[in-house]
Amino acid sequence: MEPLYVAVCEDQSEERDALLTLLAESAISCVPTVFPSGEALLEAWQPHTFDLLLMDIYMEGMTGLEAVRQLREQGEELPVAFITSSTDYALDSYRLSALKYIEKPVRPKDVAEILTLARLKKADAPSLTIQYNGRQENIFLSDIFYLEQQGHVVNIHLKSGLVRTVYDKISAIAKQLADKPFFQPHKSFLVHLAFVGHIDADLKCFVMADGKNIPIRRELMGKARRAWETYLFTRARGDG
Repeated sequence: MEPLYVAVCEDQSEERDALLTLLAESAISCVPTVFPSGEALLEAWQPHTFDLLLMDIYMEGMTGLEAVRQLREQGEELPVAFITSSTDYALDSYRLSALKYIEKPVRPKDVAEILTLARLKKADAPSLTIQYNGRQENIFLSDIFYLEQQGHVVNIHLKSGLVRTVYDKISAIAKQLADKPFFQPHKSFLVHLAFVGHIDADLKCFVMADGKNIPIRRELMGKARRAWETYLFTRARGDG
């Protein structure tokens, strides 16, 4: 099973190190990324990058509640667990659809519970069914950057950096994703719009969040831009 990608936002180094130790010792595999403040988190944020956010409420500068509020306003539905030394803001946290409210000091039991909840939530997420190494496998759509046809195979590029190679046609896979936020800008590519950074009109390409340029056929430039802008608008409304 793919590991959980966990964002850890905590400004106190001792608390942060203790939390990272608990994550490393957990039975559920996870890949943590640390942010020292709410401002740093928002500045670096890319949608669909993480499976869970562990957010301290009391921090210098922007509070954890305000940072999550801004993420929710952008349409981000990421599971969040607030970590705090006080229960004063428990009601506010649940108004932001928090998955859990954890009091310090954080215990191994707390980490195990929240990782289990995050994994269950991810398991219910939309996925793409493929045949890989002779068996059926489901890949979460939130893990897919883009797909590329090369000869008789399709390479599925994942946010983890791994690539799944399947014997199939990208046109067939596109049918599975017809009602999802994917766009085919070229016969050899299928792009997850959530990971598009911007469109380069001069180079006629999608520039992905990882810097990869995905070509857009000249006659599809207008359609590609409308598809991406529609996705951004839908996400901002919280519909997708």
